[in-house]
Amino acid sequence: MTTVQTQTSPVKRTRADVYRERVQIRLATDEAGPLIAEVLRENNIEIPGTDWSKVFPHWLIATVDDSVIGCMMVMPGKPFGHGGFLCVRPSAGFKMRAIAIRKLVHQAVATCHYYGSSYVIGMVDGRNQKFYDVLTKMGFTAISPHMAMMKRIKD
Repeated sequence: MTTVQTQTSPVKRTRADVYRERVQIRLATDEAGPLIAEVLRENNIEIPGTDWSKVFPHWLIATVDDSVIGCMMVMPGKPFGHGGFLCVRPSAGFKMRAIAIRKLVHQAVATCHYYGSSYVIGMVDGRNQKFYDVLTKMGFTAISPHMAMMKRIKD
C-alpha cells in the first residue's frame, strides 16, 4: 500500500479576518468599571455621581490587545432582555469600531438568549442613521421613536 502525500496551500486571511480575530469580547470584571466610564465619556455620555466600582456581571467589553475599545450593558430578563450603552472609542479605526459593535451586539443577543429572553430591546439615537442601518441589517426592528428617560434614585 502506498501513501500519497498532498501539499495544502495556506489559507489566505483577509485584513477583515485579522481585525475580527483581534477584537475580543468578554464579560467585564469590576476592575473594568472606570474603563467603561471612560469609553462612555468619549462618546459624550457622562452621568454625574455614577458608581463604576460594580459592573460585573452586567457589562461586556470589547478589547484589542488588552485595551478596552468598546462596551455594552446587558440585562437579561423574561420576556425581554435589555442591551444599552453600546459605545466604542472614537479613536479606534473604522473597521475596528464596526467589528466591535457587531461582536458586542451578537454577544448581548447570545447572553439574553441563554438566560431565556424572547427579545432583546435597546434604545438607539434616531439621529444616528448609520447605526440604525447596521442594526437593521442584523435583524433588529424599530419599535418606538421615543427617547430614553432616567431618574436618579440613589445619592
